[in-house]
Amino acid sequence: MNPTSDFPVLTDETVLFDMRPAARAYIGLIVWGILLLPFFLIGLLLLLRAWYLVAATRYRLTTQRLFVQRGLVAKHLEEVELFRVKDVTLRQGVIERLMGVGRVIVLSTDDTAPRLVLTGLLDPLQAKEQVRTAFREARRREGMHTAEFIHS
Repeated sequence: MNPTSDFPVLTDETVLFDMRPAARAYIGLIVWGILLLPFFLIGLLLLLRAWYLVAATRYRLTTQRLFVQRGLVAKHLEEVELFRVKDVTLRQGVIERLMGVGRVIVLSTDDTAPRLVLTGLLDPLQAKEQVRTAFREARRREGMHTAEFIHS
């Protein structure tokens, strides 16, 4: 299947990244699955869950939008226009740092997807910075300026 066919891309849009979660992000599930393989069904279910989380999730960042697609047969696609993004954060626990993976959390003003979590990313700091740069550029292109309200 052509990887670009799953996501709608406009002619003036450029893909900045297109990735899946790293399998090592689910090392806990994989290890437990292997350890519990003697109890065939439990171990197999854990290994299948880890495989599904990697195979059924895809993230794409373009110059205008961020997409999160989940599902193998039935697909669920979340999309956020980058000019709507308010903030981008990075979360890494100790094990995630050792494994070189992390979560990027994107907060937006979008009603259907106010919080998108990109889990299991390799080099999550680079991914966070790519999202940050892209949303700042999208806001500049749209002529929008950040206005923060500090509550007293």
